[in-house]
Amino acid sequence: MEPENLAVIDVESEPIDNFVEPEELEETEQWYSALQIQGLLRLSKAGLQQSISKLQSIYGLDITTLRRGAARATQYSELARKACKLLNAGKLSELRKLVENAPTASPASQVSTLTISEYTPVLDRRIAELKLVSTSNSASLNQNVMQLLQQIATENQAAQQRDSDLDNAEINAAQNRGAARALAVFQAEQKAQAEVLAQLRAMKLGGAE
Repeated sequence: MEPENLAVIDVESEPIDNFVEPEELEETEQWYSALQIQGLLRLSKAGLQQSISKLQSIYGLDITTLRRGAARATQYSELARKACKLLNAGKLSELRKLVENAPTASPASQVSTLTISEYTPVLDRRIAELKLVSTSNSASLNQNVMQLLQQIATENQAAQQRDSDLDNAEINAAQNRGAARALAVFQAEQKAQAEVLAQLRAMKLGGAE
């Protein structure tokens, strides 16, 4: 009878073990928002991102098993919660065991998640930013060209005005020289005429005596 009892005990122990595994798998499928996991782990946003980065770069966990979604819709898995908790508590041996048993994302689901949830919005934002920068640069370039053309026109107008002023100054100087010469000639003629007239009058008076 004893061997039969032992056999019954062995058979009954197997369903108990099998019953625990689905619960553990279900826990890993639970997802938390950023605020929820920050509250559970008592981490700031920067601290959470640093922990996720370490889990990905140092321990090789696939990012899709830790996080999904983008921006405000980002969610973190139960695996991320457990791993961050062990990492921040310094329980590295337990963390390594957890990493060894962690599930890996299938290539199809990984590509789909990254393309739709993360890459596409980022790409759209980047394209919008490039369009905005291009438009801004084009407007700035057009404005600079217009300012340069206006500056060139102003400088040309100033140069033309200077040439005109110089021409007028040269003309005035020539006129002044001509007037001065004419006046000198007139004065010389008047002086000569006065001298000759004086001599004639003197001779006339001498003859009369």
